Amino acid sequence: MHKNKTIAKILKLKENRKKEIEIEVKRAVDREEEEKLKLQALEKDYTDTLKYFNEKQEGGILDINNLISCYDFFSRINGKISEQKEVHKQCISELACLKDHLVHAHKEKKIFEIMNDKAVRKEHKENLDAEQKENDFVALARRLR
Repeated sequence: MHKNKTIAKILKLKENRKKEIEIEVKRAVDREEEEKLKLQALEKDYTDTLKYFNEKQEGGILDINNLISCYDFFSRINGKISEQKEVHKQCISELACLKDHLVHAHKEKKIFEIMNDKAVRKEHKENLDAEQKENDFVALARRLR
């Protein structure tokens, strides 16, 4: 009986830990999606500006000052895109790590569920055996009288 309570408490702790990790995974997914959207926005700005730059350049409308400012913008946004790609990669790796932790927590919980089921079945069997022994004793006592 004491073993069952201990296993049940551990099972409860494992369940709580699994829920905590699930929450962390959800947060990591949200953060990864947010960083992905930031990256996509930067890439869209880059392509829009590149399109504008190409149109103006083909038309021969760009003067030297506009040309320099466009190149400065391209170099800055390339740096920002590179940084954002690194942040996004880091979010993806953190998410993968958290998912591994979640799988491990689920396995641990499942192991303790199996242990708990076995302990409950064993206790039930012991109770049935004890009850059978008591019934046998009562039946023998009646016969011997």
